[in-house]
Amino acid sequence: MGDFANVERPPVASAVASAAALLFAVLLLLGACSGETTGQGAGAPEDGREPRETTMATTSGPETTAEGPPKITLGEDPGGRPEVVLRLEGGPKTTFSGLCSIGDAQNVLDGRVPKRFTFNPRGRELSCRIQKRDDGRGALKIILIAGDTTRSVQQTNSPGSTINVTYRDG
Repeated sequence: MGDFANVERPPVASAVASAAALLFAVLLLLGACSGETTGQGAGAPEDGREPRETTMATTSGPETTAEGPPKITLGEDPGGRPEVVLRLEGGPKTTFSGLCSIGDAQNVLDGRVPKRFTFNPRGRELSCRIQKRDDGRGALKIILIAGDTTRSVQQTNSPGSTINVTYRDG
């Protein structure tokens, strides 16, 4: 009884064994034809190195951040919506400094874009002088909005250049 080669199998067991052998052969054939030699899956480089991750930066408008820039108000806050908004936008490394005045009140503006400043001139003149501080060629764009209307859009790319903005109500 030690000889297993001469054991007869029932016809169903023989068919199942043949089907399993055929399935195994097909899987081996598919694996061999896939062209993978490294075992790292589809898309892996053939030299065994990790694939490089590449991203392309695409922008179609002004830079946005998850949190908006800080709101700075010059003049008394009436508790309502500000009358004038000054938005500074531009390249990611664009820096600026400047001074805005309403009557005798002055506010120093300084930082990196994007920034948003709000003003409540209450009939007085708002005057701002803002200089592009960085040496890069990125743009500094200044947008003045009064109420719901854009009143002025000015832009410079030149390092050290100055933009003057004045707003009078009425």
